[in-house]
Amino acid sequence: MNPALRVFAAFVIGLVLGMVALSDTLIKIVEPIGTLWINALRMPIIPLIVALTISGVASVENARQASTLTLKAILVFVALLVVITAVATPLAPVLLSGLSLDPASTEALRASVSAASAPATKLSFLDWALSLVPTNPLKAAADGALLPLVVFSIAYGLALTKASPTVRDTQVRFLQGVADTLIVLIRGVLFVAPVGVFALSYVLGARVGTAAVKAVALYIVAMIVSISVVIVLLYLLAWLVGRIALKQFAAALLPAQAIALSSRSSLAALPALIDGVRSKLQLSQPVVSVVLPLGASIFKINSAVTWSLGAVLISVLYGVHVEPTGWFIFGVGTVLLSFTTPGIPSGGFLVQAPLYATIGLPVEGMGILIAIDLIPDVFKTASNVTGYATAAALVDRWSGGGKPS
Repeated sequence: MNPALRVFAAFVIGLVLGMVALSDTLIKIVEPIGTLWINALRMPIIPLIVALTISGVASVENARQASTLTLKAILVFVALLVVITAVATPLAPVLLSGLSLDPASTEALRASVSAASAPATKLSFLDWALSLVPTNPLKAAADGALLPLVVFSIAYGLALTKASPTVRDTQVRFLQGVADTLIVLIRGVLFVAPVGVFALSYVLGARVGTAAVKAVALYIVAMIVSISVVIVLLYLLAWLVGRIALKQFAAALLPAQAIALSSRSSLAALPALIDGVRSKLQLSQPVVSVVLPLGASIFKINSAVTWSLGAVLISVLYGVHVEPTGWFIFGVGTVLLSFTTPGIPSGGFLVQAPLYATIGLPVEGMGILIAIDLIPDVFKTASNVTGYATAAALVDRWSGGGKPS
């Protein structure tokens, strides 16, 4: 059976059995299993993000020196993420405003999470801004203070570009090796995901009951609608800014989108996307060769929408109130961390774990989001493929290409 189907089946079975649970003793037996699995998922994330960020920044700087197209592509990626995140993050609570759970149920579910997921101390905006520069990066890592750690990693990566080629290349290769090894570890943890997800969904069903089904259904609908809107916006950007006719853009993307929808893999759709962009959009060869592979490696436009929606769902299920400052921090983290997403199933959820802890959301909710990602992931992959093509069109226009529509 497909791994995603196995995880989804475990979620459904656990949720149903949890809703008819007759024994608190069984809940107490199952609950630690889910906690252990979540802890195993969290264990490699901090070192993975550090390794990916430092090696990525150093490598990008080298590529920028070789071609200004790389820098333009990254700036376009960041601009697209910032714009969509700025719109999606405040809208996410509105899209899920129909959720209303019994306070007693959310309190019971919240009480079941580990102490590590306790609500974060409330910070003013000034305190948060000052905390971005860590006085002790090792302490920041130990505390799970993600954004300060990312700031340090970016600074270290930039400094590494100024080191001698021997020093830089040695450290980059070492960090890439660390990242590859940690991804192997994560894959091992994900292999037993059905067990962990079953335990988490069992507790969810027992604590929240049938209201959990409504919450999940509304989340999936909101996710599909939101991603569809993002795809439409990307089409409009390609038309209005990239100066490509909508019909022409759609025809170029259709084969790649069909592959993305069926395979749930943006990498599998990349060859068809390159062919469509070359033959139907007539973008310059250097732009196609640089922007599309780079986008497939680091650019995940869906994160601007899906991360905030998932966070809102978890905040509702666990009855955790997140202050506006917390959502702002989450939005900033979304833009930064989306570039560190490892290329493995559910990779986007994994790098969010420290971010959840930062704003006081229970990381146990990650297991729920991973389990119900089967349907949304189809649309997320299609949006990513569309994002690659839109970015290529914008970079081509910026570089002097593009034709009136």
